[in-house]
Amino acid sequence: MPEITTIFNDGRTDADIITALQEKSVEVREWTTELIKLYEPTEHTIAKDKNTRKDKVRSDGTTDVAARIYIGLEKLLVSRITSFMFANPPKRLYHNTEENDTRKNIAKAIELIYKHARIDSENIKRGKAYFASCEVFTIWYTVESPNTLYGFQSKYKLKCKSYSPMDGVKLYPLLDERDDMIAMSFEYTKKRGAESISFFETYTADKHYLWEQSGTGWKRIVDGEKISIMKIPGVYNWRPEPFYYGLSHIREDIEYTLSRNSDVIAYNSAPILKVAGGIQGQENKGNTQRVYRVENGGDVQYVSWAQADSALRYHIETLMNMYFMQAQMPDISFENMKGLGNIGYDARMTLLTDAHLKVGEEAGAWIEFLERECNVIKAFLKEMNKSWAPEIDNVEVEHIISPYIQNDVKADIQNAMAACGGKAVISQEEAVQLAGLSADPSKTIEKLKNEADEEMKSRLSVTEAMLSGGL
Repeated sequence: MPEITTIFNDGRTDADIITALQEKSVEVREWTTELIKLYEPTEHTIAKDKNTRKDKVRSDGTTDVAARIYIGLEKLLVSRITSFMFANPPKRLYHNTEENDTRKNIAKAIELIYKHARIDSENIKRGKAYFASCEVFTIWYTVESPNTLYGFQSKYKLKCKSYSPMDGVKLYPLLDERDDMIAMSFEYTKKRGAESISFFETYTADKHYLWEQSGTGWKRIVDGEKISIMKIPGVYNWRPEPFYYGLSHIREDIEYTLSRNSDVIAYNSAPILKVAGGIQGQENKGNTQRVYRVENGGDVQYVSWAQADSALRYHIETLMNMYFMQAQMPDISFENMKGLGNIGYDARMTLLTDAHLKVGEEAGAWIEFLERECNVIKAFLKEMNKSWAPEIDNVEVEHIISPYIQNDVKADIQNAMAACGGKAVISQEEAVQLAGLSADPSKTIEKLKNEADEEMKSRLSVTEAMLSGGL
């Protein structure tokens, strides 16, 4: 693969440069009609199936529309793995900051950058894009706005924006033979009046380029803008297949089974009256008590439909279990969870073991992604506060992804107390704060002390009275 300098410096036209930059270095299943048909429920095969799901025309000309029930299991699966990954926001532990105030302030500044960039909600967005469309790119950039948001006087705010094929953006990472990114390009469309204009943007370690569609060609409108941090100001994450890939055949079986059953239910919803033998006289339709008089031992009864409910239920449940089992995700729907009752923390951990193992399997790529992102933030921070520059790289940041599980404060406190030999691990004021029932924990503590004092005085008075009475 040619080096980025070769792409830009060998006399190529802009069209040839863009063609070279579009040589994607990773094998990623593209977000095309194929994946969209799997991910979007309304695009599932059954939604538009007119061959095996034929509408029926009655003799009177009316049409019985065939049931076409589609289920968004792929979308649900993406949402679920994303929640297990990021519902508990990734934690950052800062090392090598002890007894160094500058490094401590740098760590605080990094946390404040993440906070003001709303990185926790950004992670949810990025997770869904990554697991659904296989790739996501986040660009970091500054906007001029004097502030003290990061613990020092800064001329700039640091922001981020994520792109994915789900947003209609095409991503083109360019890697060298050591899998180091030497360029990142992306193509997108913007509205200009009634016209849609395509743009092609490229970042290298030191320059930024931007082209605009011009007729059948490209016009360069940003030509090698300098990048001061001397690295690509963004991070890219990818996977070869979407998280739900290979499970569509199970979901399709569920959809067609439910649809066929829905047709049967609709067909048999109107009861059919069966008459054995002849009927004497005419039915009085104005009489609410309908009486049939039959001849020669005849009988009148409704034809009942003997549906195999248990077999259908077993089939659907088996398919659903297979779907989530192969995805290593639990089916934590209300219907499934309501029968468990209020199970303890250890039981919940056991129940979610497979999901947590899957998160552990997926976490490696994300931790690497988050580490690279933190290095980009550090590079910007060197430019935003040059006095910190010599110390920034000395601050080590460790990223930890903890799979989601419903909090059990009691279990956490009990475990912490056991580790401390049964001693208290939080103060009374912290306990009041944890309870969340008081708007002013300090004032509540003072009231509790006063009430305790009054109770003690009352007990002493009773004791004194008993003693004075000769008891």
